[in-house]
Amino acid sequence: MKLRTRPGALATRQVLVLGLLTALGPVSIDLYVPALPTLQHDLDASGGAAQLTLAGMTLGLALGELCIGAWSDRVGRRRPLLLSCTVHLGATVGCALAPTVTALAGYRFVQGVGAAGGSVLVLAIVRDIAAGDRLARLVAQVTVVTTTAPLLAPVVGAELLPLTGWRGVFGVLAVASALLLLVTWRTIGETHRPDSGATDVVRRVRAVLADRSFRQAAVVGSAVSAGVYAYVAASPLLLQDVHGLSPRSYGLVFLANSAGLVAGVRLSGWLTPRRGTPVVLAGFAGATLLTASALRPLEASFGLAGLLAGLWLFVASCGGCFPSAAALAVGRQADQSGTASSLYGFAVFTASGLVSPIAGTIGFTDATTVACVLVGTSSVAVVGGLRVLRSTREPSVRPPSG
Repeated sequence: MKLRTRPGALATRQVLVLGLLTALGPVSIDLYVPALPTLQHDLDASGGAAQLTLAGMTLGLALGELCIGAWSDRVGRRRPLLLSCTVHLGATVGCALAPTVTALAGYRFVQGVGAAGGSVLVLAIVRDIAAGDRLARLVAQVTVVTTTAPLLAPVVGAELLPLTGWRGVFGVLAVASALLLLVTWRTIGETHRPDSGATDVVRRVRAVLADRSFRQAAVVGSAVSAGVYAYVAASPLLLQDVHGLSPRSYGLVFLANSAGLVAGVRLSGWLTPRRGTPVVLAGFAGATLLTASALRPLEASFGLAGLLAGLWLFVASCGGCFPSAAALAVGRQADQSGTASSLYGFAVFTASGLVSPIAGTIGFTDATTVACVLVGTSSVAVVGGLRVLRSTREPSVRPPSG
């Protein structure tokens, strides 16, 4: 089954499905985030243990991404993509039935492995059919869907929570996963000719890591994603336990901040053809540092309203980084785009999984701890963004235009 499309273009329905596939991991996280305090109480778990269910998901995403890309270079994209969706479905059912927080963390890990197929293989599929400016445009289109899809997840989760409990939230996610598997099977065909030479994984990995543009993009993408996941992990406890928001109110706040993420993605897509990918990436990386540094002063001066404004600006700035970082990571990797996408995703989700529980483990009574974590991730992103900007005139970091 071939993907029917013009060179460098995707049908609207294909953009939608690819965006949803990439969003499978974020939706799996966001849908149950409002239930973290309830889950913690029901399973008699500490705050750190409850957040380990988030870390388990992100570490599963990292491991799954590391493995699946090189395999797709060898056998094609379609078979690994369908298998990944099936694994995600099975693990989601396991999450709904988990008897302990340890079992839930384990199922979340497997769920992350399954969801990894979306983010890795969608980026590889887009690179299979486009390069250069067309690649950046398609990545932006898919990213808009990817960032829009999780918008309703925390709101839906907050509405479901009093009706079904946190287990019912996972039940709804299982139904959505099954539907996405069916739609993927009917809509997304093969874009990559199987390559028996792709068994030399070491050679492909070395080729990807030798590309300076990949390394620089991975630094920025990993740091920014770690900041977003740290915000996701800490925000329900900070906003509900410290500032007293109800699960429903928190869901609405999360919705507004997710809209900020979409706004950042769209602004990045508008600016890129006018200013260039390196300038846009470095600029938004700098904005993440400025907004993260302002969180505690805003909270101290204006209370909850100031904190919410600062978080919105931080998340929007992160959204502006994502399309540029992903496009730079795979732009020069036509021969091993699956491997490049895997390595990029592994770096991104490993950083996210390691950083996300830090604030909750340390504990907090205001935004100071959260702000310190976000300032740390943003500082790394700024260093990476400046390196991208410095390398802008060097041919070795420019994506191909054909």
